[in-house]
Amino acid sequence: MRKLLLIAMLAVLAYLLFWPTPLRPVAWQPRPVPEAEGVWAPNGRLDGAVLEQSGLDGPDTVVVDGEGRRYSGVGDGRILRWRAGEAAQTFVRLAGRPVGMNFGPDGSLYAADEANARIWRVTPEGRAEVLVQSDARQRFTFLNDVFVARDGRLFFTEASSRWGLADNKRALLEHGGDGGVFVRYRDGRIERVMDGLQFANGVVLSPDESYLLVAETGAYRITRLWLGGARAGRREVLVDNLPGFPGDLSVAPDGSYWCSFFSPRKAVLDALAPWPSLRKVASRLPPALLARPSRYPHVFRFDGEGRVLESLQASLGSELPSFSSVVQVGSDLLLGTPGGVGEIDADRAYRVAL
Repeated sequence: MRKLLLIAMLAVLAYLLFWPTPLRPVAWQPRPVPEAEGVWAPNGRLDGAVLEQSGLDGPDTVVVDGEGRRYSGVGDGRILRWRAGEAAQTFVRLAGRPVGMNFGPDGSLYAADEANARIWRVTPEGRAEVLVQSDARQRFTFLNDVFVARDGRLFFTEASSRWGLADNKRALLEHGGDGGVFVRYRDGRIERVMDGLQFANGVVLSPDESYLLVAETGAYRITRLWLGGARAGRREVLVDNLPGFPGDLSVAPDGSYWCSFFSPRKAVLDALAPWPSLRKVASRLPPALLARPSRYPHVFRFDGEGRVLESLQASLGSELPSFSSVVQVGSDLLLGTPGGVGEIDADRAYRVAL
């Protein structure tokens, strides 16, 4: 019996150390997690969140049209629409999973489909068409968010060119810098404007459209790319060393920016960051044994100078879920919740008064 046990243990060890893995981890060194003090000090500012909708499969992003109607995509491909205090109705059904969404200057709703790596345009009448998808010139794997400029240029993020939604944990474990930002021009041309990003997530343009911001979930930071003027093409980190995994971005009415957190940072991921060989070992574990995201109801606001202006958190012991998006409408925040991620998936959307 002991001999069989020893053989089994050696077999498991050999598997963990030598079995081929597609992971190509890159060494990096994150800074220590910022202390929970100052602007990051615990508070209960989200405790008053009011339920907007429930029973939805991961209402990832909630956006609002000019008439105050809310829109959110869910796991079965539908984009739902409702007014505050009313039940959600199906606006359109897409063949995919619409997550990051924004309205364009033409009044259409643009949605990133993370399941099929497409960008959809849905007219106010509910007619849907695909604007971006893989073809012979460009293959897309894991599209995440979208933002439309006033002239109709369509900016969108690809979280990873190597890993799809089902392998989001492995994408973060690899830290391969295979995320990017693309722009689709009105004539249909598509151009990559940023590469080397660590799990590119939310994307927005500044109010004057002189730069774009992208949340690098895998690097705990917000990065800026200047689009015009003397600094055009310059890339810089605007907000660094965040305490969690940043998700979606939106522009506040005063020109500052909101960002959501999916999960707090994980000590094991930070500890393994400088050790690619150990991360290869970790990649051979069943996905359920990899570092798991955990509930982290927390959003924050920052400005174009990179200053974190405020954070809103739920009190310890709160039953609120993580928020995958945050959009300010007047004096309220609308909060979407994750789907397709795993352990932190939720089925509700919320509203909280500032």
